[in-house]
Amino acid sequence: MFMRHATFACLLAVCGGVVCHAATIDSGLYTTYTTDNNKTELDWVVCGSIGTGSGCYSSGQLTPFGKIGSVAESSKVYDDSAGTVTRSLYVIDQASGSNQTGVTLYAYKRVDTIVSSFDTTTFTLVKKVSLPLTGSISATVFLGANATTLMVGTSLTTVPVEIAKKNFAITPMGIISQVPTSITADNYGFITVTSADGFFVVGPTGALQEDGGGSPSTVNTILGIQP
Repeated sequence: MFMRHATFACLLAVCGGVVCHAATIDSGLYTTYTTDNNKTELDWVVCGSIGTGSGCYSSGQLTPFGKIGSVAESSKVYDDSAGTVTRSLYVIDQASGSNQTGVTLYAYKRVDTIVSSFDTTTFTLVKKVSLPLTGSISATVFLGANATTLMVGTSLTTVPVEIAKKNFAITPMGIISQVPTSITADNYGFITVTSADGFFVVGPTGALQEDGGGSPSTVNTILGIQP
């Protein structure tokens, strides 16, 4: 740990006479990600509070990439008896290969082990998948996700792809055959792919829900969008 300060954290709170649920073992922790100027490496630092201590606990670097285009996490799986928190981290390299026009998905397994007021974090590369998309150093990458699916597109490809998280199977989504202008998602697992004058929506299982004209977006409780 880089530094520690005394602090106090309650695991249980009384809310209007109703006892709230106990906090998760990592509820006081957060992770920040940064890149170098060329976006060829992803640096991470885990900070926050555990028990009565606070500070920064783990750090590291994921590399090399041609250029990082987008990053997303999965939901977490808790094992309180082992003190572990497991999730996936997905990194889209928008300039992979010798000519830097490939698009590659890197899927990492992240495990945080929280023992004796300390957090140890590891990242393990689980899968590297070349996607049937065109990228470049100057391309724009669009990424949306839910519990089962990743939806990825670029500003140089008219057909985005759907990737199943369980087995990394790739499905080209040639529904509107237009370069996407955004991919947005809501908290219920609906992902909207929007182009200049068409859109489609997939649901929590990755199945198509709707498609048509216009340029709508999906809104969630985490990040604002520009419609």
